[in-house]
Amino acid sequence: MKVRQIMKKAVFINPNSTKKELLKIAKKHPNTKIFIITDKNKKFIGDIHENDLFYMLIPNESYEDIGIDLAFDLEKKFFAKTAKQVMRKHDTTCKQDDEIIDVALNFARVEINEMPVLNEKEQVVGVIDQGTILRYLRVK
Repeated sequence: MKVRQIMKKAVFINPNSTKKELLKIAKKHPNTKIFIITDKNKKFIGDIHENDLFYMLIPNESYEDIGIDLAFDLEKKFFAKTAKQVMRKHDTTCKQDDEIIDVALNFARVEINEMPVLNEKEQVVGVIDQGTILRYLRVK
């Protein structure tokens, strides 16, 4: 089975979107866990997970209880002004014609739960997540 058969529609975010715009998009898409940031040609730049949005909007005042590295990251997200400042940058993607077992193995190697799906022009055409693949894997 190919990724194109089970991928979900991507929700795109402009890199310059503000906190208010991000929250509006998140409310409009309540079942979306990952938001994709692309350039004007739909090339993948990064993504924002719903957890990032949460920490961008809600201040965490107990930094000393959670460790300095994590506290710095949370503070950075809270004070971010645009989507580009808070997005995660990574190069883990898959192609729409990849076999889902290959993508499942890739998920096992990296520490992400969702990834963008690209077409032959390297443009984002959807997203795939571990849960969706799990529901379609055939166990022998």
